[in-house]
Amino acid sequence: MLKRASYAWTPEDEAKLRELADKGTYLRNIALKLRRSESSIKKRAHDLQIKVQARPRARFRFDRDSRRSKSALSPSS
Repeated sequence: MLKRASYAWTPEDEAKLRELADKGTYLRNIALKLRRSESSIKKRAHDLQIKVQARPRARFRFDRDSRRSKSALSPSS
């Protein structure tokens, strides 16, 4: 990811942040489009009282069948 080290936020950057957040764009994609880190996007959004969506995390779903013994999983003859 290309980073812009310590560049001040311009009114255009803030407007673009607000526009992307209003569209429901995920935090990661906003960071890529504005060429800033995710943490800087989160901080600026917080300062401007803008809600930004984080990408939903994949949740591990426990499979009860995985607890069976190998003999129970093998096909019966």
